[in-house]
Amino acid sequence: MAEGKTNISEQIEEDFLLCKICFEVYRTPRTLSCLHSFCEPCLELLLDKQEGTVTCPECRAVSDLQGCVRNAKASFFINSLLDLFRSKTTKQTVCSLCPALGKSAVPASSRCLDCADFLCASCAQGHCLSKLTLQHTVVSLEDYLAGCYDEEARSKQERHCPNHQEPLRFYCNTCSSTICRDCRMLEHFSHEVLSLAQATTARRPQLEKLISSLDGNMESLSQHQQEVDSAIQKLKDTEAGFMDQLSGKIAVIMEQLFAQRDAVRKDLSIFIEQQEQKYQSIKKDLCDHINSAQNTKDFSSQVMQKGKDYEILDLEETIQRQIERLQKFSIPDIESKTPLLMVKGDMFSGMFQLTFDTTIDSQKNPTVSDTSIEQEPQTLALKTAESHPQTSTTLPAQPLQASQLTPPPLATPLAFPHINIPASFIFIRTFDTDDDQNPNYENITGISLCPSRDIVIADNSNFSIKRIIRNGQIREDISTEDRGWNDLQPFSVAVCDDSIFFTSGSRLYKVPDDQCDDIVQVCNLRGSHKEYSIAAYENEYIAVSEGTSCSLSLYDPDGVLVDRVNPDYNGKFVFLAVNSCEEFIICDTSNKCVIVLNRAGDIVNICNIVEYFSFNPRSVCVDKWDNIYVMDGKRILLLSPRGDFVQELMTFDGHYTPKLIAADDHGHLIMVNKKGTIRIYRAQL
Repeated sequence: MAEGKTNISEQIEEDFLLCKICFEVYRTPRTLSCLHSFCEPCLELLLDKQEGTVTCPECRAVSDLQGCVRNAKASFFINSLLDLFRSKTTKQTVCSLCPALGKSAVPASSRCLDCADFLCASCAQGHCLSKLTLQHTVVSLEDYLAGCYDEEARSKQERHCPNHQEPLRFYCNTCSSTICRDCRMLEHFSHEVLSLAQATTARRPQLEKLISSLDGNMESLSQHQQEVDSAIQKLKDTEAGFMDQLSGKIAVIMEQLFAQRDAVRKDLSIFIEQQEQKYQSIKKDLCDHINSAQNTKDFSSQVMQKGKDYEILDLEETIQRQIERLQKFSIPDIESKTPLLMVKGDMFSGMFQLTFDTTIDSQKNPTVSDTSIEQEPQTLALKTAESHPQTSTTLPAQPLQASQLTPPPLATPLAFPHINIPASFIFIRTFDTDDDQNPNYENITGISLCPSRDIVIADNSNFSIKRIIRNGQIREDISTEDRGWNDLQPFSVAVCDDSIFFTSGSRLYKVPDDQCDDIVQVCNLRGSHKEYSIAAYENEYIAVSEGTSCSLSLYDPDGVLVDRVNPDYNGKFVFLAVNSCEEFIICDTSNKCVIVLNRAGDIVNICNIVEYFSFNPRSVCVDKWDNIYVMDGKRILLLSPRGDFVQELMTFDGHYTPKLIAADDHGHLIMVNKKGTIRIYRAQL
């Protein structure tokens, strides 16, 4: 019989008795108007004291509790289940009657379902023989705790009147409340009173009908849910169709671009062939003339050496005329045409235009110096194109618009005369630095490079600074947690004089050479910002970006203030870098621009406009040629050393979004995302 009983205690904890806020068994449970129940202390934390309401964390329904959590209903149903659960999980396993009889506590072996008392073997036997408790149900404690009598225990549970401690057996229709026998005879004597069974029987049909009405409501909501699912699917289908259409358009554009490329290649090949033929013809004429001159010289020399006087005089006039004829030979001008590639905005009418920049080498007699002819400087491709009708089109070249194709991969040397602009970057390797043992998700907030080429990153969430070899191995994991004071959350890192420095709050710290030593506080920083970015200039000082103060403080490795850079500027300085000319490249997140300052605080340049897209700069760095790299969302942009926009270097698709960037003296670009995945690229000039 015990095996066939329903064990409801295994279900009630999960289904009913766990608070969805603290995830523990209810403590003084209260039920909101939406029928969701929570602990009274948990509801106190959610109470809006101004409005006197609580927003349910499960369904977001608002319950008006008039400023007091105790106004929420205490459910008899949940409290009864809670009593049953506690009776089975209580550590009290001694007899409840022995102490009342003056005996010492004896372990209980039974439980009376009617009295809810734990009984020892002796008291259980007497309980079954007493006239008052003869009809009570006494069961073994082992079966009770195993859940074999959960239903019997539930059926015998009673709630008592808080005023008279009597069982609640009646229902007052007038007051709509459950009452005991004493309540019925006293304050409810003249009211309409029914037994609990009568009241339940009278109200059950109406309540069941009301509950059944939810079926129609749920069916209607399900239909609306299906409509929403259909709308979502339609949206996805629209996206898929749009992407297919976009791919088709791009394929057509690529096909046209490749066709134009082939046409330009053909024009270039024809031009090279024609020019080579011209040069070969000029070369042949020069060779013939040189041979003729050499023959004349050889013959004339033989005559002068071996000829008799009358023979020399006889040939004098002929030799003189031949030499004069050779000296009057006109050396042909060598026309040097340099092919130039122009990129226009209208790709359908010919995006690529082949033009020629012409210069002429005028070869004169070596014995004559002709300074009357000045060679004109090289002209822009647009001007040359207008002066040469043999080009592929007569339309002037127009710059690309932001709404058209992506920017060309490289800027021409005419537009950007800086000679060390990288043409491309080659991917070297990638590796992860995250540690499964870390208690929190990684949040990489700083990156710097050691002279030994090690990579240093700061993990703000896990109180850690990692020094990593470029093969992905962690050389050193420096904990900033519990280092003699409050835990330090490193934000920005920099390597100066072979030592690692980092900021935490409004202080600058230095990592000790030995992990057994404590971290050294170098100095207090100006202001009260939560985060300060830093960068090192060689081994001389550490520059600190001071946020909305729009200033920089320079500290030597011992923490002594060397100088302050304070330009006349309003914004918010965040990330920064220092180039070889001791100019500061600063990211202003307020005005969304990159500023270049000199040591005196003069603004060299401000880059706030990018031709092809909106500009929202973040992390910045400089390479060994002083080129500036800017992190902008999923893009990496290249600026000239002065701070002018050059081109978009990389765009990242998929899940990888770089957060910080650094460049070393070997032409490498190193970036890291929030989780600590590092990627390394090498520049190609």
